[in-house]
Amino acid sequence: MAKTNPGQRVALQLDPRIALEAIILNRLERTPAARRQEWLRSLLVQGFRSECLALRGVPEERKQRPAMAFTHRLAGDAQSPAAVKVESQVVPARPVEANTAAKPFAALGKVIG
Repeated sequence: MAKTNPGQRVALQLDPRIALEAIILNRLERTPAARRQEWLRSLLVQGFRSECLALRGVPEERKQRPAMAFTHRLAGDAQSPAAVKVESQVVPARPVEANTAAKPFAALGKVIG
Protein backbone atom coordinates (compact mmCIF):
# COMPACT_ATOMS: atom_id res chain seq x y z
CA MET A 1 0.00 0.00 0.00
CA ALA A 2 1.35 3.43 -0.97
CA LYS A 3 1.90 6.01 1.71
CA THR A 4 -0.39 9.02 1.21
CA ASN A 5 1.04 12.49 1.58
CA PRO A 6 -1.37 14.96 3.22
CA GLY A 7 -0.12 17.84 1.07
CA GLN A 8 2.77 20.17 0.59
CA ARG A 9 3.10 23.54 2.26
CA VAL A 10 3.48 26.59 0.03
CA ALA A 11 4.53 29.88 1.61
CA LEU A 12 4.49 33.23 -0.13
CA GLN A 13 4.55 36.83 0.94
CA LEU A 14 2.05 39.33 -0.46
CA ASP A 15 2.90 43.03 -0.71
CA PRO A 16 0.05 45.27 0.54
CA ARG A 17 1.38 48.14 -1.61
CA ILE A 18 0.33 46.27 -4.77
CA ALA A 19 -3.39 46.80 -5.34
CA LEU A 20 -4.44 43.26 -6.22
CA GLU A 21 -2.35 41.74 -3.44
CA ALA A 22 -3.83 44.24 -0.96
CA ILE A 23 -7.33 43.17 -2.03
CA ILE A 24 -6.41 39.53 -1.46
CA LEU A 25 -4.99 40.34 1.98
CA ASN A 26 -8.11 42.34 2.94
CA ARG A 27 -10.37 39.51 1.81
CA LEU A 28 -8.26 37.00 3.73
CA GLU A 29 -8.64 39.06 6.91
CA ARG A 30 -12.44 39.11 6.51
CA THR A 31 -12.62 35.35 5.96
CA PRO A 32 -13.29 33.34 9.12
CA ALA A 33 -10.13 31.66 10.41
CA ALA A 34 -11.62 28.19 9.91
CA ARG A 35 -12.22 28.92 6.19
CA ARG A 36 -8.97 30.70 5.30
CA GLN A 37 -7.04 27.62 4.23
CA GLU A 38 -9.91 26.46 2.02
CA TRP A 39 -10.34 29.96 0.51
CA LEU A 40 -6.64 30.29 -0.29
CA ARG A 41 -6.56 26.81 -1.83
CA SER A 42 -9.54 27.60 -4.06
CA LEU A 43 -8.01 30.95 -5.06
CA LEU A 44 -4.77 29.27 -6.09
CA VAL A 45 -6.49 26.45 -7.96
CA GLN A 46 -8.90 28.76 -9.80
CA GLY A 47 -6.09 31.08 -10.82
CA PHE A 48 -4.00 28.19 -12.09
CA ARG A 49 -6.95 26.73 -13.98
CA SER A 50 -7.70 30.10 -15.54
CA GLU A 51 -4.09 30.46 -16.64
CA CYS A 52 -4.07 26.96 -18.16
CA LEU A 53 -7.24 27.73 -20.11
CA ALA A 54 -5.74 31.00 -21.33
CA LEU A 55 -2.59 29.24 -22.49
CA ARG A 56 -4.64 26.67 -24.36
CA GLY A 57 -6.77 29.38 -25.92
CA VAL A 58 -10.05 28.06 -24.53
CA PRO A 59 -12.61 30.85 -24.01
CA GLU A 60 -13.53 31.24 -20.37
CA GLU A 61 -17.02 32.54 -21.13
CA ARG A 62 -18.68 29.26 -20.27
CA LYS A 63 -20.00 29.40 -16.71
CA GLN A 64 -18.49 26.61 -14.69
CA ARG A 65 -19.93 25.45 -11.41
CA PRO A 66 -17.57 26.35 -8.57
CA ALA A 67 -15.59 23.55 -6.98
CA MET A 68 -16.50 24.82 -3.52
CA ALA A 69 -19.73 26.31 -2.26
CA PHE A 70 -18.31 29.69 -1.25
CA THR A 71 -16.19 30.42 -4.32
CA HIS A 72 -18.87 32.63 -5.85
CA ARG A 73 -17.64 35.29 -3.43
CA LEU A 74 -14.28 35.40 -5.18
CA ALA A 75 -15.84 37.18 -8.11
CA GLY A 76 -17.65 39.50 -5.72
CA ASP A 77 -20.97 38.57 -7.33
CA ALA A 78 -20.06 41.03 -10.05
CA GLN A 79 -22.78 41.50 -12.57
CA SER A 80 -21.77 41.52 -16.18
CA PRO A 81 -22.13 44.96 -17.72
CA ALA A 82 -25.35 45.52 -19.59
CA ALA A 83 -25.00 44.89 -23.26
CA VAL A 84 -25.34 48.02 -25.29
CA LYS A 85 -27.56 47.47 -28.28
CA VAL A 86 -26.42 49.46 -31.26
CA GLU A 87 -28.80 49.66 -34.14
CA SER A 88 -27.14 50.10 -37.48
CA GLN A 89 -28.81 52.34 -39.99
CA VAL A 90 -29.44 50.71 -43.31
CA VAL A 91 -29.16 53.12 -46.20
CA PRO A 92 -31.29 52.05 -49.14
CA ALA A 93 -29.29 51.49 -52.29
CA ARG A 94 -29.83 54.05 -55.02
CA PRO A 95 -30.66 52.76 -58.46
CA VAL A 96 -27.75 52.99 -60.87
CA GLU A 97 -28.34 55.52 -63.61
CA ALA A 98 -27.92 54.30 -67.17
CA ASN A 99 -25.69 57.10 -68.50
CA THR A 100 -23.08 57.05 -65.69
CA ALA A 101 -20.59 55.26 -67.92
CA ALA A 102 -19.75 58.53 -69.69
CA LYS A 103 -19.50 60.44 -66.42
CA PRO A 104 -18.29 58.06 -63.67
CA PHE A 105 -18.23 60.76 -60.96
CA ALA A 106 -21.52 62.43 -61.84
CA ALA A 107 -23.22 61.05 -58.73
CA LEU A 108 -20.64 62.77 -56.53
CA GLY A 109 -22.03 66.16 -57.57
CA LYS A 110 -25.15 65.43 -55.54
CA VAL A 111 -23.11 64.43 -52.48
CA ILE A 112 -20.55 67.24 -52.61
CA GLY A 113 -23.01 69.94 -53.49
